[in-house]
Amino acid sequence: MYSVAIIGAGVWSQNHLTGWRAQRDVRVNWVVRSTESKAKEKADAWGVPSWSADYKQVIERADVDIVDIVLPHDLHADVACLALSHGKHVVMEKPVATTLADAQRIADAAKRYQRKVMVSENWNYSTWVRKARALIDQGAIGTPFLIRSILDLDVREGFVGLSWRYRQEQMGGGALFDGGTHPVSACRYLLGEIAEVGALVTNCGFSQIAPMEDTYLLLVRFASGASGTLTSTWVAQRERPRGEFVILGDKGTIEFDTHARQFFLTKDQRRVEEFNLQPSRGFVEQMQHFIDCLREDKTPLTSPEEQMGSLRAILAAYRSVESGRMVRVAEVVA
Repeated sequence: MYSVAIIGAGVWSQNHLTGWRAQRDVRVNWVVRSTESKAKEKADAWGVPSWSADYKQVIERADVDIVDIVLPHDLHADVACLALSHGKHVVMEKPVATTLADAQRIADAAKRYQRKVMVSENWNYSTWVRKARALIDQGAIGTPFLIRSILDLDVREGFVGLSWRYRQEQMGGGALFDGGTHPVSACRYLLGEIAEVGALVTNCGFSQIAPMEDTYLLLVRFASGASGTLTSTWVAQRERPRGEFVILGDKGTIEFDTHARQFFLTKDQRRVEEFNLQPSRGFVEQMQHFIDCLREDKTPLTSPEEQMGSLRAILAAYRSVESGRMVRVAEVVA
């Protein structure tokens, strides 16, 4: 039985709890929040037996096996490295860190202490992305040459009361750095590493987070030669959130929406398969994958090293904004 301590029990931590509760050999035994009263309130709501406002004390406990970090982005590296130094395995919310140097610190600590670390990039474990990857691997659409991603959200209400969400030094960046990690990671998983990126960013209506962006557009070229466009906004006026993907190959096309059920495969200009998939966003599957990695001594799919590829691509995009040119991802180093 693996004992988990969740450090940082805000809104998003519920998704982590859902993932852990679906695992037979896992029990969430600790909740850590900024105050004892908040920690107890969350522990009572979740039915978790223990709570604390002192994450260091909890990390030091011998009866904690896994530390799950759901904290502001700038705290990821310090807390993860501390947990690893005490022999804990670590799950941490995306993005891996705010700098490549901090991401490398996490990766180095995992090797030094021989512990597992998984970045909770849930999209790569979701029903839709994994189905798309399987079809691409099977050659169902031939050679992919173009991918388009659209992520339309309105996050403004969800940010209320979360002061760190309005601070660039804690966030690392706006819609591109935070939400953009999802499509960037998914596109890398589906089509391989990004070699070159150009970007436009702006703030179109979420003035409270300025100078951070609420809207971005990326033009990417993959190492394979394929191309892509990735766009997103945090101020969308649509009937529901949308995470739409279109992947075009020389023998077919895949279409899906991460916030809906339908998934389409098209060949010869007609839809040959249509799937109504279970609406999994990967929260349960990512935790199952992590436990499997512990049991089988495997490296998690979204390890710190792997997720540094997404961080590097996003940092290259910001360089593109500053320079007004396409930037090679290889130019971005810690």
